Amino acid sequence: MRSLKIKSLKVGMVTAAEVKDRMGRILLTSGQTITAQNLKTLKAWGIADVAIEDSNTTKKVSQEAEETEIKAPPAIIKEQESLFKNSDRRHPAISELFDVCLSRKVQMQLED
Repeated sequence: MRSLKIKSLKVGMVTAAEVKDRMGRILLTSGQTITAQNLKTLKAWGIADVAIEDSNTTKKVSQEAEETEIKAPPAIIKEQESLFKNSDRRHPAISELFDVCLSRKVQMQLED
């Protein structure tokens, strides 16, 4: 069993445990194969991580995600933190939004 971020999940992966929302409602059952619609639902409910069954495919996907992660310069991180200073970054949706904004800002800087 391995926990992956939502952005690292791929269609066809299998859940290792139930996925519940903040109120405890079950969104996906254990052993369920993830579909494109499931990914949309998880993002809509602000789910940040999902436990997935270990397999060679899962390990390759998580390694690729770690390798493609871009290191942000401290100035960009500080700028993004100031933009999110009034937000609760512990909330999964806000945390994901912060990561997306940071990633896009770094990509924009690299393109310039």
